[in-house]
Amino acid sequence: MSLGLSAQLNALRSAWGWTGVEFAEVVSHSLLGHMLVIDRLGTFHYLDPDVGMVTPLGDEAAAAAHMVRDDVQVVWRADALVNAAAARLGPPAMGEVYSLKPQAMVAGDYAHENLIRIDLVDLIYLSGEIARQTRDLPDGTPVNLKVEDRK
Repeated sequence: MSLGLSAQLNALRSAWGWTGVEFAEVVSHSLLGHMLVIDRLGTFHYLDPDVGMVTPLGDEAAAAAHMVRDDVQVVWRADALVNAAAARLGPPAMGEVYSLKPQAMVAGDYAHENLIRIDLVDLIYLSGEIARQTRDLPDGTPVNLKVEDRK
């Protein structure tokens, strides 16, 4: 396993472990940081950092069927957002993806000016922490972000 994948798995286990998923492998990720992962039992899961959800998909055949659905491909590829981000920010560096600024992630504001380049490991930590802290809040609840350096 490469150092990058090991760091991604460590981040998943640390930041998203509260979901009960025992992450074992990162299969792939999109340019917006959405991830297809496998747990220790071989179940595939779809991690959506934007909405803070890990969705169990089942076995490899179920995961493949999920990933080819048109609605999933629209979200996974996010062509308009990726093109806007690439035009404004340039291509992501090795290990980076595009994402929303933290405030925009919480608000669900996909305006092009809210897109950033971010290290995938940092996005995993950030989105997992936001999802954990906001998972029980009703829609529309005001949220204040307090940033602390994890290093």
